[in-house]
Amino acid sequence: MATPDPSGLKTLEEAEELAQCLSVALSGGDQEEAQRCARELARQQLPVSVRICPEAYPEGEIRFKVGVEDAQSESSIPIAIIVTSDMTVANLKEKVNRDYGFHPSLQTWVIGKRLAKDADTLYSHGVRKDGDPGFLYIKSAQQAQLTREQLQHDQEERRLYDILSLLEPRGIVDPSCLNKKKEELLRRPKNPPPPLPPKHVLPMPPPPPPKPKLGWDCPECTFHNKPTRPGCEMCSAARPAAYQVPPIYQPDEDEARWLQQEQAACLQFQQALEKERTTNFQELLQTDQHSLVANSQLLDCPICFGRIEPGEGATLRECLHSFCKECLKGTITNSMDAEVACPYSDEDYACNSKLQDREIRTLLSEDEYQRFLELRLSIAENRSANSYHCKTPDCAGWCIFEDEVNEFLCPLCQKTNCLLCKVSHLLSCSSLSSIDSSCAHYN
Repeated sequence: MATPDPSGLKTLEEAEELAQCLSVALSGGDQEEAQRCARELARQQLPVSVRICPEAYPEGEIRFKVGVEDAQSESSIPIAIIVTSDMTVANLKEKVNRDYGFHPSLQTWVIGKRLAKDADTLYSHGVRKDGDPGFLYIKSAQQAQLTREQLQHDQEERRLYDILSLLEPRGIVDPSCLNKKKEELLRRPKNPPPPLPPKHVLPMPPPPPPKPKLGWDCPECTFHNKPTRPGCEMCSAARPAAYQVPPIYQPDEDEARWLQQEQAACLQFQQALEKERTTNFQELLQTDQHSLVANSQLLDCPICFGRIEPGEGATLRECLHSFCKECLKGTITNSMDAEVACPYSDEDYACNSKLQDREIRTLLSEDEYQRFLELRLSIAENRSANSYHCKTPDCAGWCIFEDEVNEFLCPLCQKTNCLLCKVSHLLSCSSLSSIDSSCAHYN
């Protein structure tokens, strides 16, 4: 067994004293003493580790929100881990190994959008309050080059570490020896796993055919909906018209409830529609009983631009244009046509609808209506090519004749008019011809 070099041991003892003095100076804020200790340690060129004590970190446990995923999972699995902000990533790996059985070499941590190293603390990665997120990726044993022998060896060392930790508070083991043993276990180098022997790779069997998905994909947002949904659950887009619900499909409880609600809604809609139709029909019958339809809203007359209160104007049946009654009455009395057209017109449009006879009769008085009828008859007589007016003085009778008719018996004066000679005879022309008299001889 090699004898230790006394000079080396002395130098190491001095380095430990300097390290303790440096820790005390840094904790007390003595800058000069910290600089002196740091210079002395740097002169000895020994490996030194400087860490912040756990007492400096915020106290209290933190509920760390972690998403776990591996190469085969389609989405991460959320879990919650109770940690403290002074824990290192190595401590976090040991905790996950102890609680969930994932070896530290299989764990890859991403915290605060950075790849976490074993020496980093959770505080340095921003883990300071409940709900702070992290991501854990579990590698496969082959990818991490973890053998079964190495896994068993690490488990044995961990059990030994736990036994020593239990013996320390009981005083069975010297604390100094216990600490040295712990440090020895922690500093023990991990032998790289031996390379795996080559294996004969068997051909993978073909994957089973995917099960047909029941339902339909939304053409707008691509969300997969259940077969019976009439619209997309996400964006409310309509179900494709060509999609048919499979006849063997059995709806679940939610779909059955949707279908019942849809049937109830359709029934309510049909009832409301039928009620509306009945109401509209009754209103139509009531409106049809009135000769003139009054306006239901406040409006301005498009002819005189006067304000028309509800019920004081008239709405035409044919075109639904509304006017004041005086303007419509003036339009009727000044019309030179047999049919009175709607007086509405603007720069782009002129209405050619006609007023109904019952509307005209309601707007005019009895005398005005009779004169209007006479005017209509006169206009119709003048515009007819085959019209003939009775020749009896002050008789208003007239007719429309055809070529084979030669006589017109006026229904008003009861006199016969000869359509050939345009006169009124006491006898007919045929009777005059029988006594050797003609229309020319009679004239």
